[in-house]
Amino acid sequence: MLDSLHRRPRGGAWAVALSALTRGRVPTPPPPPPPDLDAVRRETILRSLRANAAPRYEERAREPSLDLLARLAPGDAELVRQRLDDETRAEWDAAPPWTRDHLQLIFAVHHRVEPVVRRTGLSTATPPDDVHAMARGPLAAGGDFWIADLVATAALEAGAALGDGARVLDFGCSSGRHLRVLQAWRPAVRWMGCDPNEGAVRWAAGHLDGIEFFASPLQPPLDLAADSLDAVFAVSVWSHFGTGAAERWLAEMARLVRPGGALVLTVQGLGSLAHYLQRGRIDEDAAARAAEELLARGHAWMEAFGPQGDWGVKDPEWGMAYMTLEWLAERTLGEWTLERFDPRRIHDNQDLVVLRRR
Repeated sequence: MLDSLHRRPRGGAWAVALSALTRGRVPTPPPPPPPDLDAVRRETILRSLRANAAPRYEERAREPSLDLLARLAPGDAELVRQRLDDETRAEWDAAPPWTRDHLQLIFAVHHRVEPVVRRTGLSTATPPDDVHAMARGPLAAGGDFWIADLVATAALEAGAALGDGARVLDFGCSSGRHLRVLQAWRPAVRWMGCDPNEGAVRWAAGHLDGIEFFASPLQPPLDLAADSLDAVFAVSVWSHFGTGAAERWLAEMARLVRPGGALVLTVQGLGSLAHYLQRGRIDEDAAARAAEELLARGHAWMEAFGPQGDWGVKDPEWGMAYMTLEWLAERTLGEWTLERFDPRRIHDNQDLVVLRRR
């Protein structure tokens, strides 16, 4: 009976003590099986992702929003507030003070406050439900002022020329959500937008004046001359490319951007995996596998859209992609300088990267 003590539910601790007292006649419990190393690694990765916190960044309106606001006349701000309905009033009252600079412009467009729309040059056109758009509803009216501020300021701080006659491409523009803000800000810049989603580009070309829109191929090159662009913006584009496509399109950007020009892009990294895991938007196994591949290779890619594609755009290298800064640097720093890297800068998710052409 004593020999089986260690197998009883509460006998393990007694067996250890009796084994010492009986000089081994009562056997000690057998050692536990070795841990599953894969399971240990998986839990370590998941624990690290759950603990990953986004940095705190100073949030405020910047160019172009400040320049658009400077065009308003005394009394315009009050005119916008008078037009708020129950929905937009609730948003206004709950908003942090700095966001009200953006909301003043957004709600002026949503409620079609004519003096503000006329003075700023903002468009009131809204994509219908069958046209791809990154956001809808009152808070999306007029475009994405926050992203427009972020990418324009990043390019200016990197030394890119965004003056009259400059040529700037929004690569992956969809229906022109932030490009429309940039055009209102500096209409003398030659703004261009391209996307493989032909429906979104067709709508934008028909409704947003002063911007050159064209459908882009799924593989480079673009139909643009070498060294012809002063800047390229690419928001959440390399966050979808497979490894080969990511490398080919980086090479194409180096061909297109002239020396001194800037490439402002957002990418997904470990912080994005943390963001999705923390919010329950990715399966634990998928997060752990992607993180392990990312740490091993610097780039991880997974299928995301299925046979129907992403709003009809189908490509075997278009899914969900994650990269490290080291992976990107190895493929760019021969022809570019790294001007800025802000981890998890975009809504606590994507990293902001600014490269300047040598």
